[in-house]
Amino acid sequence: MDWEKNENINFKIRKMKKIIALLSVICVSVLAGVSFGAVLDINPLIPGAISFVGSFIPLPAGSAYGLIATSPAVAAAFQYQINYIPQFLMWEAAAAPLTNLRVEDSQLGVICDLPAAGILQVRNFMRFGLVASTFTKLRLANGNLRNRNVTITAVIAAAVAVPFYACSDCTGTRPFKYTVAALLAGQPTPFQDFTALFLPALAAGDTVLVEFTNGHSQLFSPEELLELTALYQNNGIATGFELNNVNSYIHKATVTEALLGAAYVQSVIL
Repeated sequence: MDWEKNENINFKIRKMKKIIALLSVICVSVLAGVSFGAVLDINPLIPGAISFVGSFIPLPAGSAYGLIATSPAVAAAFQYQINYIPQFLMWEAAAAPLTNLRVEDSQLGVICDLPAAGILQVRNFMRFGLVASTFTKLRLANGNLRNRNVTITAVIAAAVAVPFYACSDCTGTRPFKYTVAALLAGQPTPFQDFTALFLPALAAGDTVLVEFTNGHSQLFSPEELLELTALYQNNGIATGFELNNVNSYIHKATVTEALLGAAYVQSVIL
């Protein structure tokens, strides 16, 4: 039958690939033995054997780090795709800050859709030390998430080529999501299950009631939140007020602002 014939052909191809791979390993090992043996003045069998054995040791899976794309020098939307969700997405906006950033995963849907004001808030979260003000880092996951289908769309303000980078320092298990929430004037707005809450428009007279998981409650003023923000955002750039819930010690936060505004929420996708 045709399927038996095809399976037989595929088996022969796989077998041939294994033979070629083994011959490649042997050739590399011989070259390593001769080269390092001459340089180190030792028996070439020693480095050759080490190279041969080392070829079969599995290495941890990772991703290609570094520069992933550079936008053309035009003031327009720039879109590109990657097959993983990186822990950090970074870009050098220079004189052309992004007016919008959208990250969409084929399985999870949109995990980030932030305007310029939102990017300005979240870009400084958990960032210590002075970093170039035009360089932006956005945390998309708790580590590298492989085998994804991700589309990143950036709207660039001016005709400047913007380089984008992606990197991770570990293998990930959970992605993050960024959302925008409207704050109605004078109306208490509750927030739960967030990793970080960004409140750029908090002003004198506004309040944030925080209920902690240990049962304690605290009503914060903007002055107090600004001081607490500096504990985990020591970059010298005061861009707003933040509630850090990375350790999940906040059960609920209720925000009351006198004027209409917006909050930006970072949360873990479970």
